[in-house]
Amino acid sequence: MENNETKILVIYVGVAGIRMEDIQDFVRKLTAKITPSTFQGEVIIIPTQSVDTRIECINPKYITDAELVKEHTDLMEKLQEKLQYQLKVIKAEKDEQS
Repeated sequence: MENNETKILVIYVGVAGIRMEDIQDFVRKLTAKITPSTFQGEVIIIPTQSVDTRIECINPKYITDAELVKEHTDLMEKLQEKLQYQLKVIKAEKDEQS
């Protein structure tokens, strides 16, 4: 990352037990409630097939070692892949119900 001041807020939203057609609205409402309005950074929302919701804040400013930067970058790429996968799963399940 070029800007080491940018924080990344990752919100894992547990959607197990929620009807497929209600997930998008649920995630949007929950995100509006828990995303700080003064947050300066990127927010990533990941629906998960669990009942737990958790938030992690990654502050790249504290990652200075080249190996840690690479590890962090790799983790962010994996996170993006998981997000895309979860979105495809949700879309496929929604399409099946239609």
